[in-house]
Amino acid sequence: MMVLLFMPVVVHADNNAKAVHPELSEQEMYISCADCHKEATPELEKQWYDSSHGIAIVKCYQCHGTFGTFKLTPTRTDCAVCHMDQLTKCSTDTACWDCHTPHLFKAKK
Repeated sequence: MMVLLFMPVVVHADNNAKAVHPELSEQEMYISCADCHKEATPELEKQWYDSSHGIAIVKCYQCHGTFGTFKLTPTRTDCAVCHMDQLTKCSTDTACWDCHTPHLFKAKK
């Protein structure tokens, strides 16, 4: 049963994949995402933890939405909430992760 909580579920629609977070109990929804993701996806949790977002304690839902609005890949609009100045300097057809590694937020070499 616990294994199912940690397995991401992806539903494919057209060419766009929509991620669906596994269903959680009401109590589980109150714990930090990192509490589960330390076990489920330790490499991603560690990347976030060591990143500027982790250091600033930017929570997962701020970029990825809540369980009801969860999205695997945030949009430029999501990034603009905090990074409007940086986005105005970038091409509108470029995604942030084209230049920055997701969760590490370092420029790709």
